[in-house]
Amino acid sequence: MKKQIEVQDVSFRYKSHAVLKDINLSVYEGDYIAIIGPNGGGKTTFTKLLLGLLTPTQGSIKIFDKNVIEVRKEIGYLPQYVNFNMDMPITVFDIVLQGRLQRNKLFYTKKDKKIANEQLRKMHIIDLKNRKIKELSGGQRQRVLLARALTKQPKILILDEPTASIDPEGQKDIYSLLKDLPLTKIIVSHDIQVLFEGITRVAHINKTLYMHEDIDTTIHREDGHFCELELLDYITSHSCSN
Repeated sequence: MKKQIEVQDVSFRYKSHAVLKDINLSVYEGDYIAIIGPNGGGKTTFTKLLLGLLTPTQGSIKIFDKNVIEVRKEIGYLPQYVNFNMDMPITVFDIVLQGRLQRNKLFYTKKDKKIANEQLRKMHIIDLKNRKIKELSGGQRQRVLLARALTKQPKILILDEPTASIDPEGQKDIYSLLKDLPLTKIIVSHDIQVLFEGITRVAHINKTLYMHEDIDTTIHREDGHFCELELLDYITSHSCSN
């Protein structure tokens, strides 16, 4: 498989505080990687490094063999929190079209609008196209934001807690949509349930990164009960690489 992201010996410090140390990670075309770990372990910082919002204190990050800043247009991003002014009369279509914004671009083209409509259909929300964002549920808003990220037509999609504050049924819908997207995906989550949704590899970050391959996500009891502690114990007790 073709390598798309190469993280080599990356460390990051906030002044004298070491947040990440000696991080190594290779991401290949079509990967669906979950990044898990404790609060304060460095997941958010690592995400910002991948997006080029922070620069490593040492080490390097290459995406398509280039500096992150050079290839930002190839990366779609779904943040954990997006604040909307609910008093603004902005529609679903307006928000999704924002994914086509570029520097020095003043108008949307017919192609932009066609792509936005295509993503609305893929997210099964074309019927909400002319609705105001304040009229939507949390799960519907998240689909809108996912459509906006995909309207950029990225080759890599990075998602930060995409199911936070969504009811269980909405979470199931989002995971189902993500699993079927034909691109490289990196999902940052505290929700262990994500490991059962098509993930190919698991990266555990707690200042350094440990990659777990071929995780057995069939740990269910006969009554269908799933124990997060059981899976975490499995992950930490099986072979990994850093």
